Amino acid sequence: ATEIAQSLSLGVLHAYSAVATPTEGTILTVAREVAAAAMKESEGASELRPFLEHIAAAARISVEKTPTLLAVLREAGVVDSGGAGLQLILEGIANVPSVAPSRGTVEAERRSSSPPSSKPAVAAAPVDAAPTEFGYETVFILSSPTTPLDLAAIRAHLETIGESVLVAGDEVTCKVHVHNLRPDEVLAYGISLGDVRAVTIENLDQQSAERATGHAAFNQLADGPLSASPRPAAASLGRGTSIVAVAAGAGLGDILRSAGASQIVHGGQTENPSAAEIASAIAHAGTEFVVVLPNNSNIVLAARQAADLSAANVVVIPTRNAAEGIAALLSWDPSLSLEELVPRMEAARAAARTFRVVEAVRDAVVRGVSVKAGQIMALDPVDGIIATGSSDVESIVAALAGQSADLITLYVGADVSDEQATEFVSAVRGVIAGVEVDLQHGGQPIERVLVSLE
Repeated sequence: ATEIAQSLSLGVLHAYSAVATPTEGTILTVAREVAAAAMKESEGASELRPFLEHIAAAARISVEKTPTLLAVLREAGVVDSGGAGLQLILEGIANVPSVAPSRGTVEAERRSSSPPSSKPAVAAAPVDAAPTEFGYETVFILSSPTTPLDLAAIRAHLETIGESVLVAGDEVTCKVHVHNLRPDEVLAYGISLGDVRAVTIENLDQQSAERATGHAAFNQLADGPLSASPRPAAASLGRGTSIVAVAAGAGLGDILRSAGASQIVHGGQTENPSAAEIASAIAHAGTEFVVVLPNNSNIVLAARQAADLSAANVVVIPTRNAAEGIAALLSWDPSLSLEELVPRMEAARAAARTFRVVEAVRDAVVRGVSVKAGQIMALDPVDGIIATGSSDVESIVAALAGQSADLITLYVGADVSDEQATEFVSAVRGVIAGVEVDLQHGGQPIERVLVSLE
């Protein structure tokens, strides 16, 4: 019981450190309160099952409380889904039939198993404006299998000899990024702490003409503790850049691949891929530079974690749906360097106007808008519900009212028939006269249709 309680507490520390702005009322709150209950209950706990049942009950109480801490949950009339998932896991563990192996078996298993690796935490310094002399950018992987790495101490030291410091990883292995005038000092410091590998050094003065654009892109992308740094690179290295994209349907995957993505990760709304799955796709891309398009707000953090675990130089462009990802890909030019490419793709993503049409699964009030179960909603990535109706067509028409566009692309979902898709096209043309409509079969679940306006 004591070991479980300590593990839960350690997990909470890593989870909070991995989020730029922890939000209460989420899985973080549930994990923290479960860990606190576990630490208290572990004192004098003689049997494991009552202990497990106690922390599962603590999770249930915490989950039920999440709507009181987070307005968006309260308005929607739901509890936090991540916290509910953790609750189910703990209840499942508590309900596993009791098995009592011999002490010798347990000890043998402990000796044969390797210690679990800690989840990556990040210590990152904010990226400031460029100094008068740009100097060099030094990036390397630092490993210390014997002496634990102190990420905060490493960051603090590097800040005394350089700028734009990023230290990401755990107490065994971390990735280091720093700008300064003496890369030899950075490497010497790294070597004093452990094994240094995958070293790259770039002369930033040679990139001074593009530096302002590059740093603007970096600051825009590095809005979380797990963002990767777009290293300056010569234009010829653009040929060594790959795109990894997340797609919820086979049709969307084919479209993203035809637009330039070399690796497609299956996932989307309610089917978030893990950081390990994204990291695997990055590795299979096989290039030094990789751009990741998560295509869902809930997948951005996992993509950033995957970026920090990768040996490649990875940039995550926080696309919120596949239409934004496709817009970013349409600006893709393999002849450009990563530093030129990132702001170009980010600008295309930001300029995309999109909304998705889905069916409400329960009665709720979202940002002051009431919806009933079975109603069709049009959801904007920023503003939330922008229209409701009794049918797909009604919601599409309401969402497009007052809009202007030369081209509208409809990515229809898996449950939409050809006849319904034709009705969607007619409805769009009825709202915006003369508009060109491009119908694509995305095959995505959940969403009835994803709409992009250009």
